[in-house]
Amino acid sequence: MPRCDAVDPFYRRARISCGTETILRPTGDSSFSAEDFERFIAQLLRATGATVRERPYGDRGWDLEVTESNAETTLVECKTITPQTGHRLNSAVAQLSSYAHTSQHPHPKMALAIPGALSTSAKKFANNFGISVWDADWIRKTADQVGLTREAARFVGDEPSRQEQRTTNVLIDKLKDIAPGKRDWSRYQKLCREITHELFCPPLSPPIWERANLDATNKRDLILPNYAPNGLWAFFRSEYRADFVIIDAKNYQESIKKEEVLQISNYLQRHGAGLFALIFCRTPIDSKLTYILREQWVLYDKLITPLNDDDVVQMLTVKEHGRDPAEVIRQKIEDFRLQV
Repeated sequence: MPRCDAVDPFYRRARISCGTETILRPTGDSSFSAEDFERFIAQLLRATGATVRERPYGDRGWDLEVTESNAETTLVECKTITPQTGHRLNSAVAQLSSYAHTSQHPHPKMALAIPGALSTSAKKFANNFGISVWDADWIRKTADQVGLTREAARFVGDEPSRQEQRTTNVLIDKLKDIAPGKRDWSRYQKLCREITHELFCPPLSPPIWERANLDATNKRDLILPNYAPNGLWAFFRSEYRADFVIIDAKNYQESIKKEEVLQISNYLQRHGAGLFALIFCRTPIDSKLTYILREQWVLYDKLITPLNDDDVVQMLTVKEHGRDPAEVIRQKIEDFRLQV
């Protein structure tokens, strides 16, 4: 995927030493490399009284090996890019789980250290495999306890305000309160309008509600005009013809089907609303549907990205912590394109 050189107003570019990717950090953060982040996590852990070995096996294993006062050992993987999609979180879990089998310690604990924030459900998923998640909240809290608050802010930013936390919690509670199925489809559609406004406006313009085309053959649930001057949305517009972001809300109990993909595909026209769409749905899509999405992209340049409840909650969590929720969409697009 081409590197995005556009910069959102509340971001600054920070080139890090993990591949060729340019990562966008919130304004106010200094540039930091993967080595910077690892060294800070090691410093933080030592400040708690733990013994830390950095890169005990070079680049062939875990980043940090931590021994606590009770002699328990934790193997730590540090990632500067927070895994915000199911695919990436699965990969991180598999990587850490493999360490447990190769470690000389009989029953090591495992931890994933990241500068971003993960949703509660994502953390629980990792916890089910015996992996602790040391994300922005954990790092900030631990740093406060050992007097490293200012140093931590470079990597994780400031603590979310109570208003930001309240807004996120209210929207997540509303989402949980709506049962998948036909009965609540109208409530879900209205909530998606509220969520998209909170997540993407600005830089996108407020949602246009249920707009039909000239002959009324195609009706879109939501349309968000994209006049973003820079950042990820400007990149999506230039690379994927996201002149308008078309959104369909599907409150289905099971995975959306081929018909739903083809329906929204009909809305996408190069000389109309553009070629970029999001489908808000309640559950992960059936793996077979990936072939239909791939066909629309490869043959017609139409990029359609499904976002399930976990994705939506993760985007709300990202926004709460002052980062760009479009980063979740960027990662999902990368996951999709690297499978083509």
